[in-house]
Amino acid sequence: MKIIGLTGGIGTGKSTVSAYLAQKGCKIIDADLISHQMTEAGSPCLAEIRDAFGEDVFLRDGNLDRKKVGRLVFADATKKKTLEQIITRRVIEKTLRILQDCRAQQEDLVVLDAPLLFECGIQRYTDETWLVVCRTETRLRRIAARDGLAEEDIQKRIANQMSTEQKEKLADYIIDNSRDLAWLYAQIDTLLAKSEQREKNG
Repeated sequence: MKIIGLTGGIGTGKSTVSAYLAQKGCKIIDADLISHQMTEAGSPCLAEIRDAFGEDVFLRDGNLDRKKVGRLVFADATKKKTLEQIITRRVIEKTLRILQDCRAQQEDLVVLDAPLLFECGIQRYTDETWLVVCRTETRLRRIAARDGLAEEDIQKRIANQMSTEQKEKLADYIIDNSRDLAWLYAQIDTLLAKSEQREKNG
C-alpha cells in the first residue's frame, strides 16, 4: 500500500485535488473531517477546549462555535497552537487506525489529505508528499468568495500558517493550481502515473 500525503495552504485548492483523486479511485483520509468529528458534541476534546478558551467559544446548545474559534486562532498564533495541541494527538491516533484498516483491506493507494501535514509531522506516515500551491491573489479571491472574509482577516489566516516557501522545501512534489482545472488535472494525472511506475519498479 502506498500513502501519499496531500497538503496546501488555505485557498490553494487542496480540496479540489483531493476530490479529483477520489474520482480516480484513491482512498481518501480527510484529516480535516476527522478533526471536525473530534470537536462534535460529547467529544472529550470539548472539555479541554472549554478550559483553554472559555464558554465564549460555545453556542447555547453546547456545540462549539467553529466560526468564533476560527477567528480567534487565526488571529493569535499562541491560541492556534493551543487548539492544535488539544486536537492533533487524537487526529493522528484516529488516522493511524484508519491506515491500519486500509492495509487490512489491501488498498493500493491512500491519500492522506491534511492541511497541517508538515506542521504536525504527519508526513512521517507517508511515502511521498504533494503540495498544492497557487498565486496569492488567487488564494485571496477564493477565500473571500467561499468564506465571505475581509482581506485583512484572510491575510491573518495565511500569515498564521507555515509559509509556502517552507512547505515547498519539505514537499516531494508541487502542484500549481493557478490556472484552470484542465491544467490542474493534467498535473495530478502525471504524478499518479509516475507514482504507479515507481511502485512497479520497487
